[in-house]
Amino acid sequence: MDGFRRRWLALAAAAAFGVAGCAGRAPAKRVDLPVPPKAKAVVRTAKTYLSEEEKHRKQPRDCSDYVGRVFSENGISMPRTSVEMSTLGERISSSRELRMGDLVFFSGSNKSRIVGHVGIYINKGIFIHFSNEQSGVTQDSLYSDYYRTRYLTARRVIP
Repeated sequence: MDGFRRRWLALAAAAAFGVAGCAGRAPAKRVDLPVPPKAKAVVRTAKTYLSEEEKHRKQPRDCSDYVGRVFSENGISMPRTSVEMSTLGERISSSRELRMGDLVFFSGSNKSRIVGHVGIYINKGIFIHFSNEQSGVTQDSLYSDYYRTRYLTARRVIP
């Protein structure tokens, strides 16, 4: 075998080994667990508060009142404030592990480490929340500049 062919085979083998990885297996994929029916029901209820969905609903006082009402309508009792809600259930370590119906928490208008706002995760980076009296209940992206910089934690209260 000539030198050119030997080098070409060595490069091809190195490229194949590099693509396959050291152990020769594909990177681990995220396993999506099935969404519990209660979580789907919570999100369906949350969406009925959108202004374009049902105009006759009484407007919540604030974000935690909204979340409390939505969960209450689905048989889940919640504390009154977002700070108290942030201690419930199981802590979610990464936003990549969020599942429909999880609670997402943010600092208030000033960027701090104190919980000041809560919403309900829908899917694909979108959450629903009571924004303010003018906007009412809205859907926003966790990855928008405003919410990305204020995101604190998330909790799973629906097992």
